[in-house]
Amino acid sequence: MTAQAERLLAQAPIFRGADPADLGPLAALASFRSFTRGEHLFRAGDAADTLYIVSSGSVRVYRLARGGTRELTLHVEGPRQVVAGVAAFEAQARYPASAVALAAPTEVLALPAAAVRGRVCGTPALAGAVIAYLARRQAELLARVEQLVFSELGERLAAYLLEHAAGPHALPTNSELAALLGTVPELVSRKLGEFYRLNLIHLERRTVRVVDAAELARIAGGPEA
Repeated sequence: MTAQAERLLAQAPIFRGADPADLGPLAALASFRSFTRGEHLFRAGDAADTLYIVSSGSVRVYRLARGGTRELTLHVEGPRQVVAGVAAFEAQARYPASAVALAAPTEVLALPAAAVRGRVCGTPALAGAVIAYLARRQAELLARVEQLVFSELGERLAAYLLEHAAGPHALPTNSELAALLGTVPELVSRKLGEFYRLNLIHLERRTVRVVDAAELARIAGGPEA
């Protein structure tokens, strides 16, 4: 189990470039946990006492709007990605968002946050890797906020579809896709139907295949038609 944990830590972007020998003590403290689809790893406000790295499956990190009636997806983390990792590097912090398993099952590697902080602060190579990772994540989050604020739904949906254009892709539910795109399920359904009627995508049940990538790229890169 420790060897498996070491391999995952060595592959995780948060420790990219670190000496594998520095990861052994962290792997010895780690444990694997399995979650079913819809099960929460943590909720916003919980003590951030654990650093999670996805081993298999996927995890959605989201915030609830005031009143708890709408969700906004901040990230969807897949294998080797850290889940809401920034909070784990602040003593006595609380998770600023909630995290829920998307795939069934989803397996994560759990490390005690205090031990990770101590190891990272005392190991220059680990500290450098983590600082570089957090800088990249901040840039990604700023890009995500910019996309939500300044782009139309058609642009955001087209960009999402292009990200999964390598082959047939199983769409999440309209509610999950709406949370990811910063809108409501009804508008997602309407826009998917429009793309289908324009023959930009082939849609059967919840499986989508991109038909006209060039036109989707045009939509993703400019004002909605």
